[in-house]
Amino acid sequence: MGSIDHQGTSGPDQRQTSQPPHRLLVLDDDAATGATICRIAEFSGVQALYVADAESFFRQLDDWQPDTLALDLIMPGKDGVEVMAELGLRGCAANIIITSGVGSRVLDAASRTASEKGLNIIGVLAKPFAAASLRELLELSTKASNRINNGGSTISPEMNDSDLQHAVEHHQIRYALQPKFNCPTGTLAGFEVLARWTHPDKGMIPPDLFIARAEALGLIDELTRQVSEQALQWLSQLDAGELQTNTASYLKSQTTLSINLSALSLGNADLFDWMAQRCRAHRIEPERIIFEITETSAMKDPAQSLETLTRLRMQGFRLSIDDFGTGYSSMLQLVRLPFSEIKVDKTFVINAATSAESRAVIRSVIELGHSLGLTATAEGVEDMTTLDFLRSTHCNQVQGFLISRPLAPDQVLPWLSKREQKREQTRVAAVKATMLLDSGPEARFDRITRLARRLFNIPVVLIVLIDDHRQYFKSSTGVKVTELPRDQAFCDWTLAGDELQVVPDTTRDERFRDLPSVLGGPRFRFYAGRPVCLPDGTKVGTLCMMESQVRNLSEDQQRLFCRLADMVEGELAVSSDQVTDSLSGLPDRTAFRKQMEVARELTCHMGCRSALITVTLNNLGDINRRQGREEGNRMIRQLSLIIRQLEQQADLVGRYRGNEFGLMLIDNSPQQVDTFCEALASTVLAWNQQQPDDNRGLSCHIGLAWLDPDTGTDIEIAIERARQQVISIPGNP
Repeated sequence: MGSIDHQGTSGPDQRQTSQPPHRLLVLDDDAATGATICRIAEFSGVQALYVADAESFFRQLDDWQPDTLALDLIMPGKDGVEVMAELGLRGCAANIIITSGVGSRVLDAASRTASEKGLNIIGVLAKPFAAASLRELLELSTKASNRINNGGSTISPEMNDSDLQHAVEHHQIRYALQPKFNCPTGTLAGFEVLARWTHPDKGMIPPDLFIARAEALGLIDELTRQVSEQALQWLSQLDAGELQTNTASYLKSQTTLSINLSALSLGNADLFDWMAQRCRAHRIEPERIIFEITETSAMKDPAQSLETLTRLRMQGFRLSIDDFGTGYSSMLQLVRLPFSEIKVDKTFVINAATSAESRAVIRSVIELGHSLGLTATAEGVEDMTTLDFLRSTHCNQVQGFLISRPLAPDQVLPWLSKREQKREQTRVAAVKATMLLDSGPEARFDRITRLARRLFNIPVVLIVLIDDHRQYFKSSTGVKVTELPRDQAFCDWTLAGDELQVVPDTTRDERFRDLPSVLGGPRFRFYAGRPVCLPDGTKVGTLCMMESQVRNLSEDQQRLFCRLADMVEGELAVSSDQVTDSLSGLPDRTAFRKQMEVARELTCHMGCRSALITVTLNNLGDINRRQGREEGNRMIRQLSLIIRQLEQQADLVGRYRGNEFGLMLIDNSPQQVDTFCEALASTVLAWNQQQPDDNRGLSCHIGLAWLDPDTGTDIEIAIERARQQVISIPGNP
């Protein structure tokens, strides 16, 4: 088959534009498919040319110099894989779209093969494909080519060893910073430090060229020193004056730097001693520095790697195994070496939106990392579909072009300031959309603050919602005010990060020591708080607790507090009417069962007993039959009103089934539980006695079962035990 020229004229007049026309060369043995691709390209303003054999393809490649290539894998004669192998040998810089009717796994494999040969793979299209999918890839390719034409990137220039030697000797290697973000919330986590070399005559030299040569010439350790020193100095002098105070404080105390290490550097103990000394000089905690080592590097000398990496961890540095999944001994190295982070290789992440196999690998790597207590990070995130998928896998951190390209040091703060302003606007809108501001007390939140107050034996516990200018106390124990100005709030600082913040003594912390609540009444000295989020990760407020005495939290207490914050998030995930029984006004069976399971987990963790109390309306069926369902509903409402009079003394309460209510009292003595049951029975009897002779009272019984922390008793079994009669209350005859 011959070639068909589809150089389109339907797009804009290319002679009047500053950019040359974008060109697409199509290789496909099916003339109809080739013509269709060309027509779609023409409608997108792209000149297109179709050929049906490899010989014509390479002739047009040389003569026409296309920007983008669309290659079919299944071809007579030389197939698409062989074509890409030759393109790799030629050093082809064009963007490539792979098309074929083969399965997705073959397409993925072909894409990875091409990438490993240095080719620029824009994407893959499984036949049959939608026109919109092709147009999207052509748009990506056009943008990439325009960046090259505008100086944003260049074809790899020639470089000799003397150039590199001169660059290192004269400190010409600079650095860029690519942001890393916490995946669920979008909060800044840190930056990866990337080496950059701009030659005075040859322009930008790609790192994959000069890093390998620096290793070969024995320059890599000195290059690492230079780039690391620049980045450490930037971090130590970080001027966040343009940002909000709480964000600035978070940057100064929490932002991490990830520094890539060569395999050849792992045997250089002096380099790492120097690193530790420079961190001390810049007053940077080692925990904020993450050394990234590829798993291939770790395999070159496993014994040396184990010794060096163990020493680094002992000094406080964190370690990341980079490009995980591309080596041959991944599992072995992950278990043997003391890593703290696992990075999913970007070749899987880039293909996640279109490849089920890549998604399966990503999910497995993240689950493996979590099972070993490692932070899971995905690099190469370029679209929202991939980001949403990573969120669903509980990936911890992400980086990639969707979030930000690598930034020059002086670009970081302006970029971050603009981003944070936009995030704050979105956050405030989300807070207001919950309709919880100024909405008054709700038992579902109040139960959590009461429980926290008792578990921690602390006077003040709050569930706080923060809008643009104030913090509103959705639930509070121990204070009478309902809101405070945001600039006087502990919680505003907590909101800047994602983790639990514990301040043993506020008078010794520059962020808090001048707050009115620290200087004057109530003179809070201790504070602990953790952000609480909506299901999409938007931070809307905090769970916090305070007291006037200096104290701290153990690791177990910190985990317990975070579990309580999770309970708050569970309530934020639904509106009150979604989890409330309409007849009784108490949590419905589903919500109550979920609350009991969480409470059971907490009591087991704390090593304390809990009492499960059931209140059953025995004569509900008889009332429904004799007097009608409306009368039965009235009796249910009345019993729920009696229970709600005492619910502040209980940690959980809900309607468990039609005629049965449940209550849970955590860490109460037997005497306290007996007193509660007696008070409940007395209240029911008092109501019965007030009823007219012709009105039947509430005939019910109160059951009790104890849940011990070491028995692991199932909730259903405990409820069945509680149904054994303890106190029986007859209705009126």
